[in-house]
This record gives sequence, C-alpha cells and structure tokens, in this order.
Amino acid sequence: MPKGLFAPLTQATLASLRGLADGTASSMAEDHRARLLYLALIESGPEGDAITALGRERLVSDR
Repeated sequence: MPKGLFAPLTQATLASLRGLADGTASSMAEDHRARLLYLALIESGPEGDAITALGRERLVSDR
C-alpha cells in the first residue's frame, strides 16, 4: 500500500490538500507542499501543483 494513503497528516496539511483539490488554495505553506510531494499526493508541473490520483484517494479515505 502506498505510504501516502496512511501516513499521518496534520489537519492543516490535509486542508492544504483539500484546497488544492477544490481549487480554493491560493498558496500553500512550503512545509505542507514538501510533505505532500514526498508522499506523492501532489505533483509539480509547469502550470503549478496538481493533486494526484493517490491524493484524491487520500481525501476520500479521510472523510
């Protein structure tokens, strides 16, 4: 099982992930971004950060 599905996240980091998924995050704390990238819950591309399929699974499992 990918560690991004069960690794502990703070409520603030989880809120950053939700904000990115909803399109409501204007910016993200760098420590949140680093943790989410490390866990492969988000990816960085030429147009900015985007949530991954694993990140979407994590949001569903944390509801």
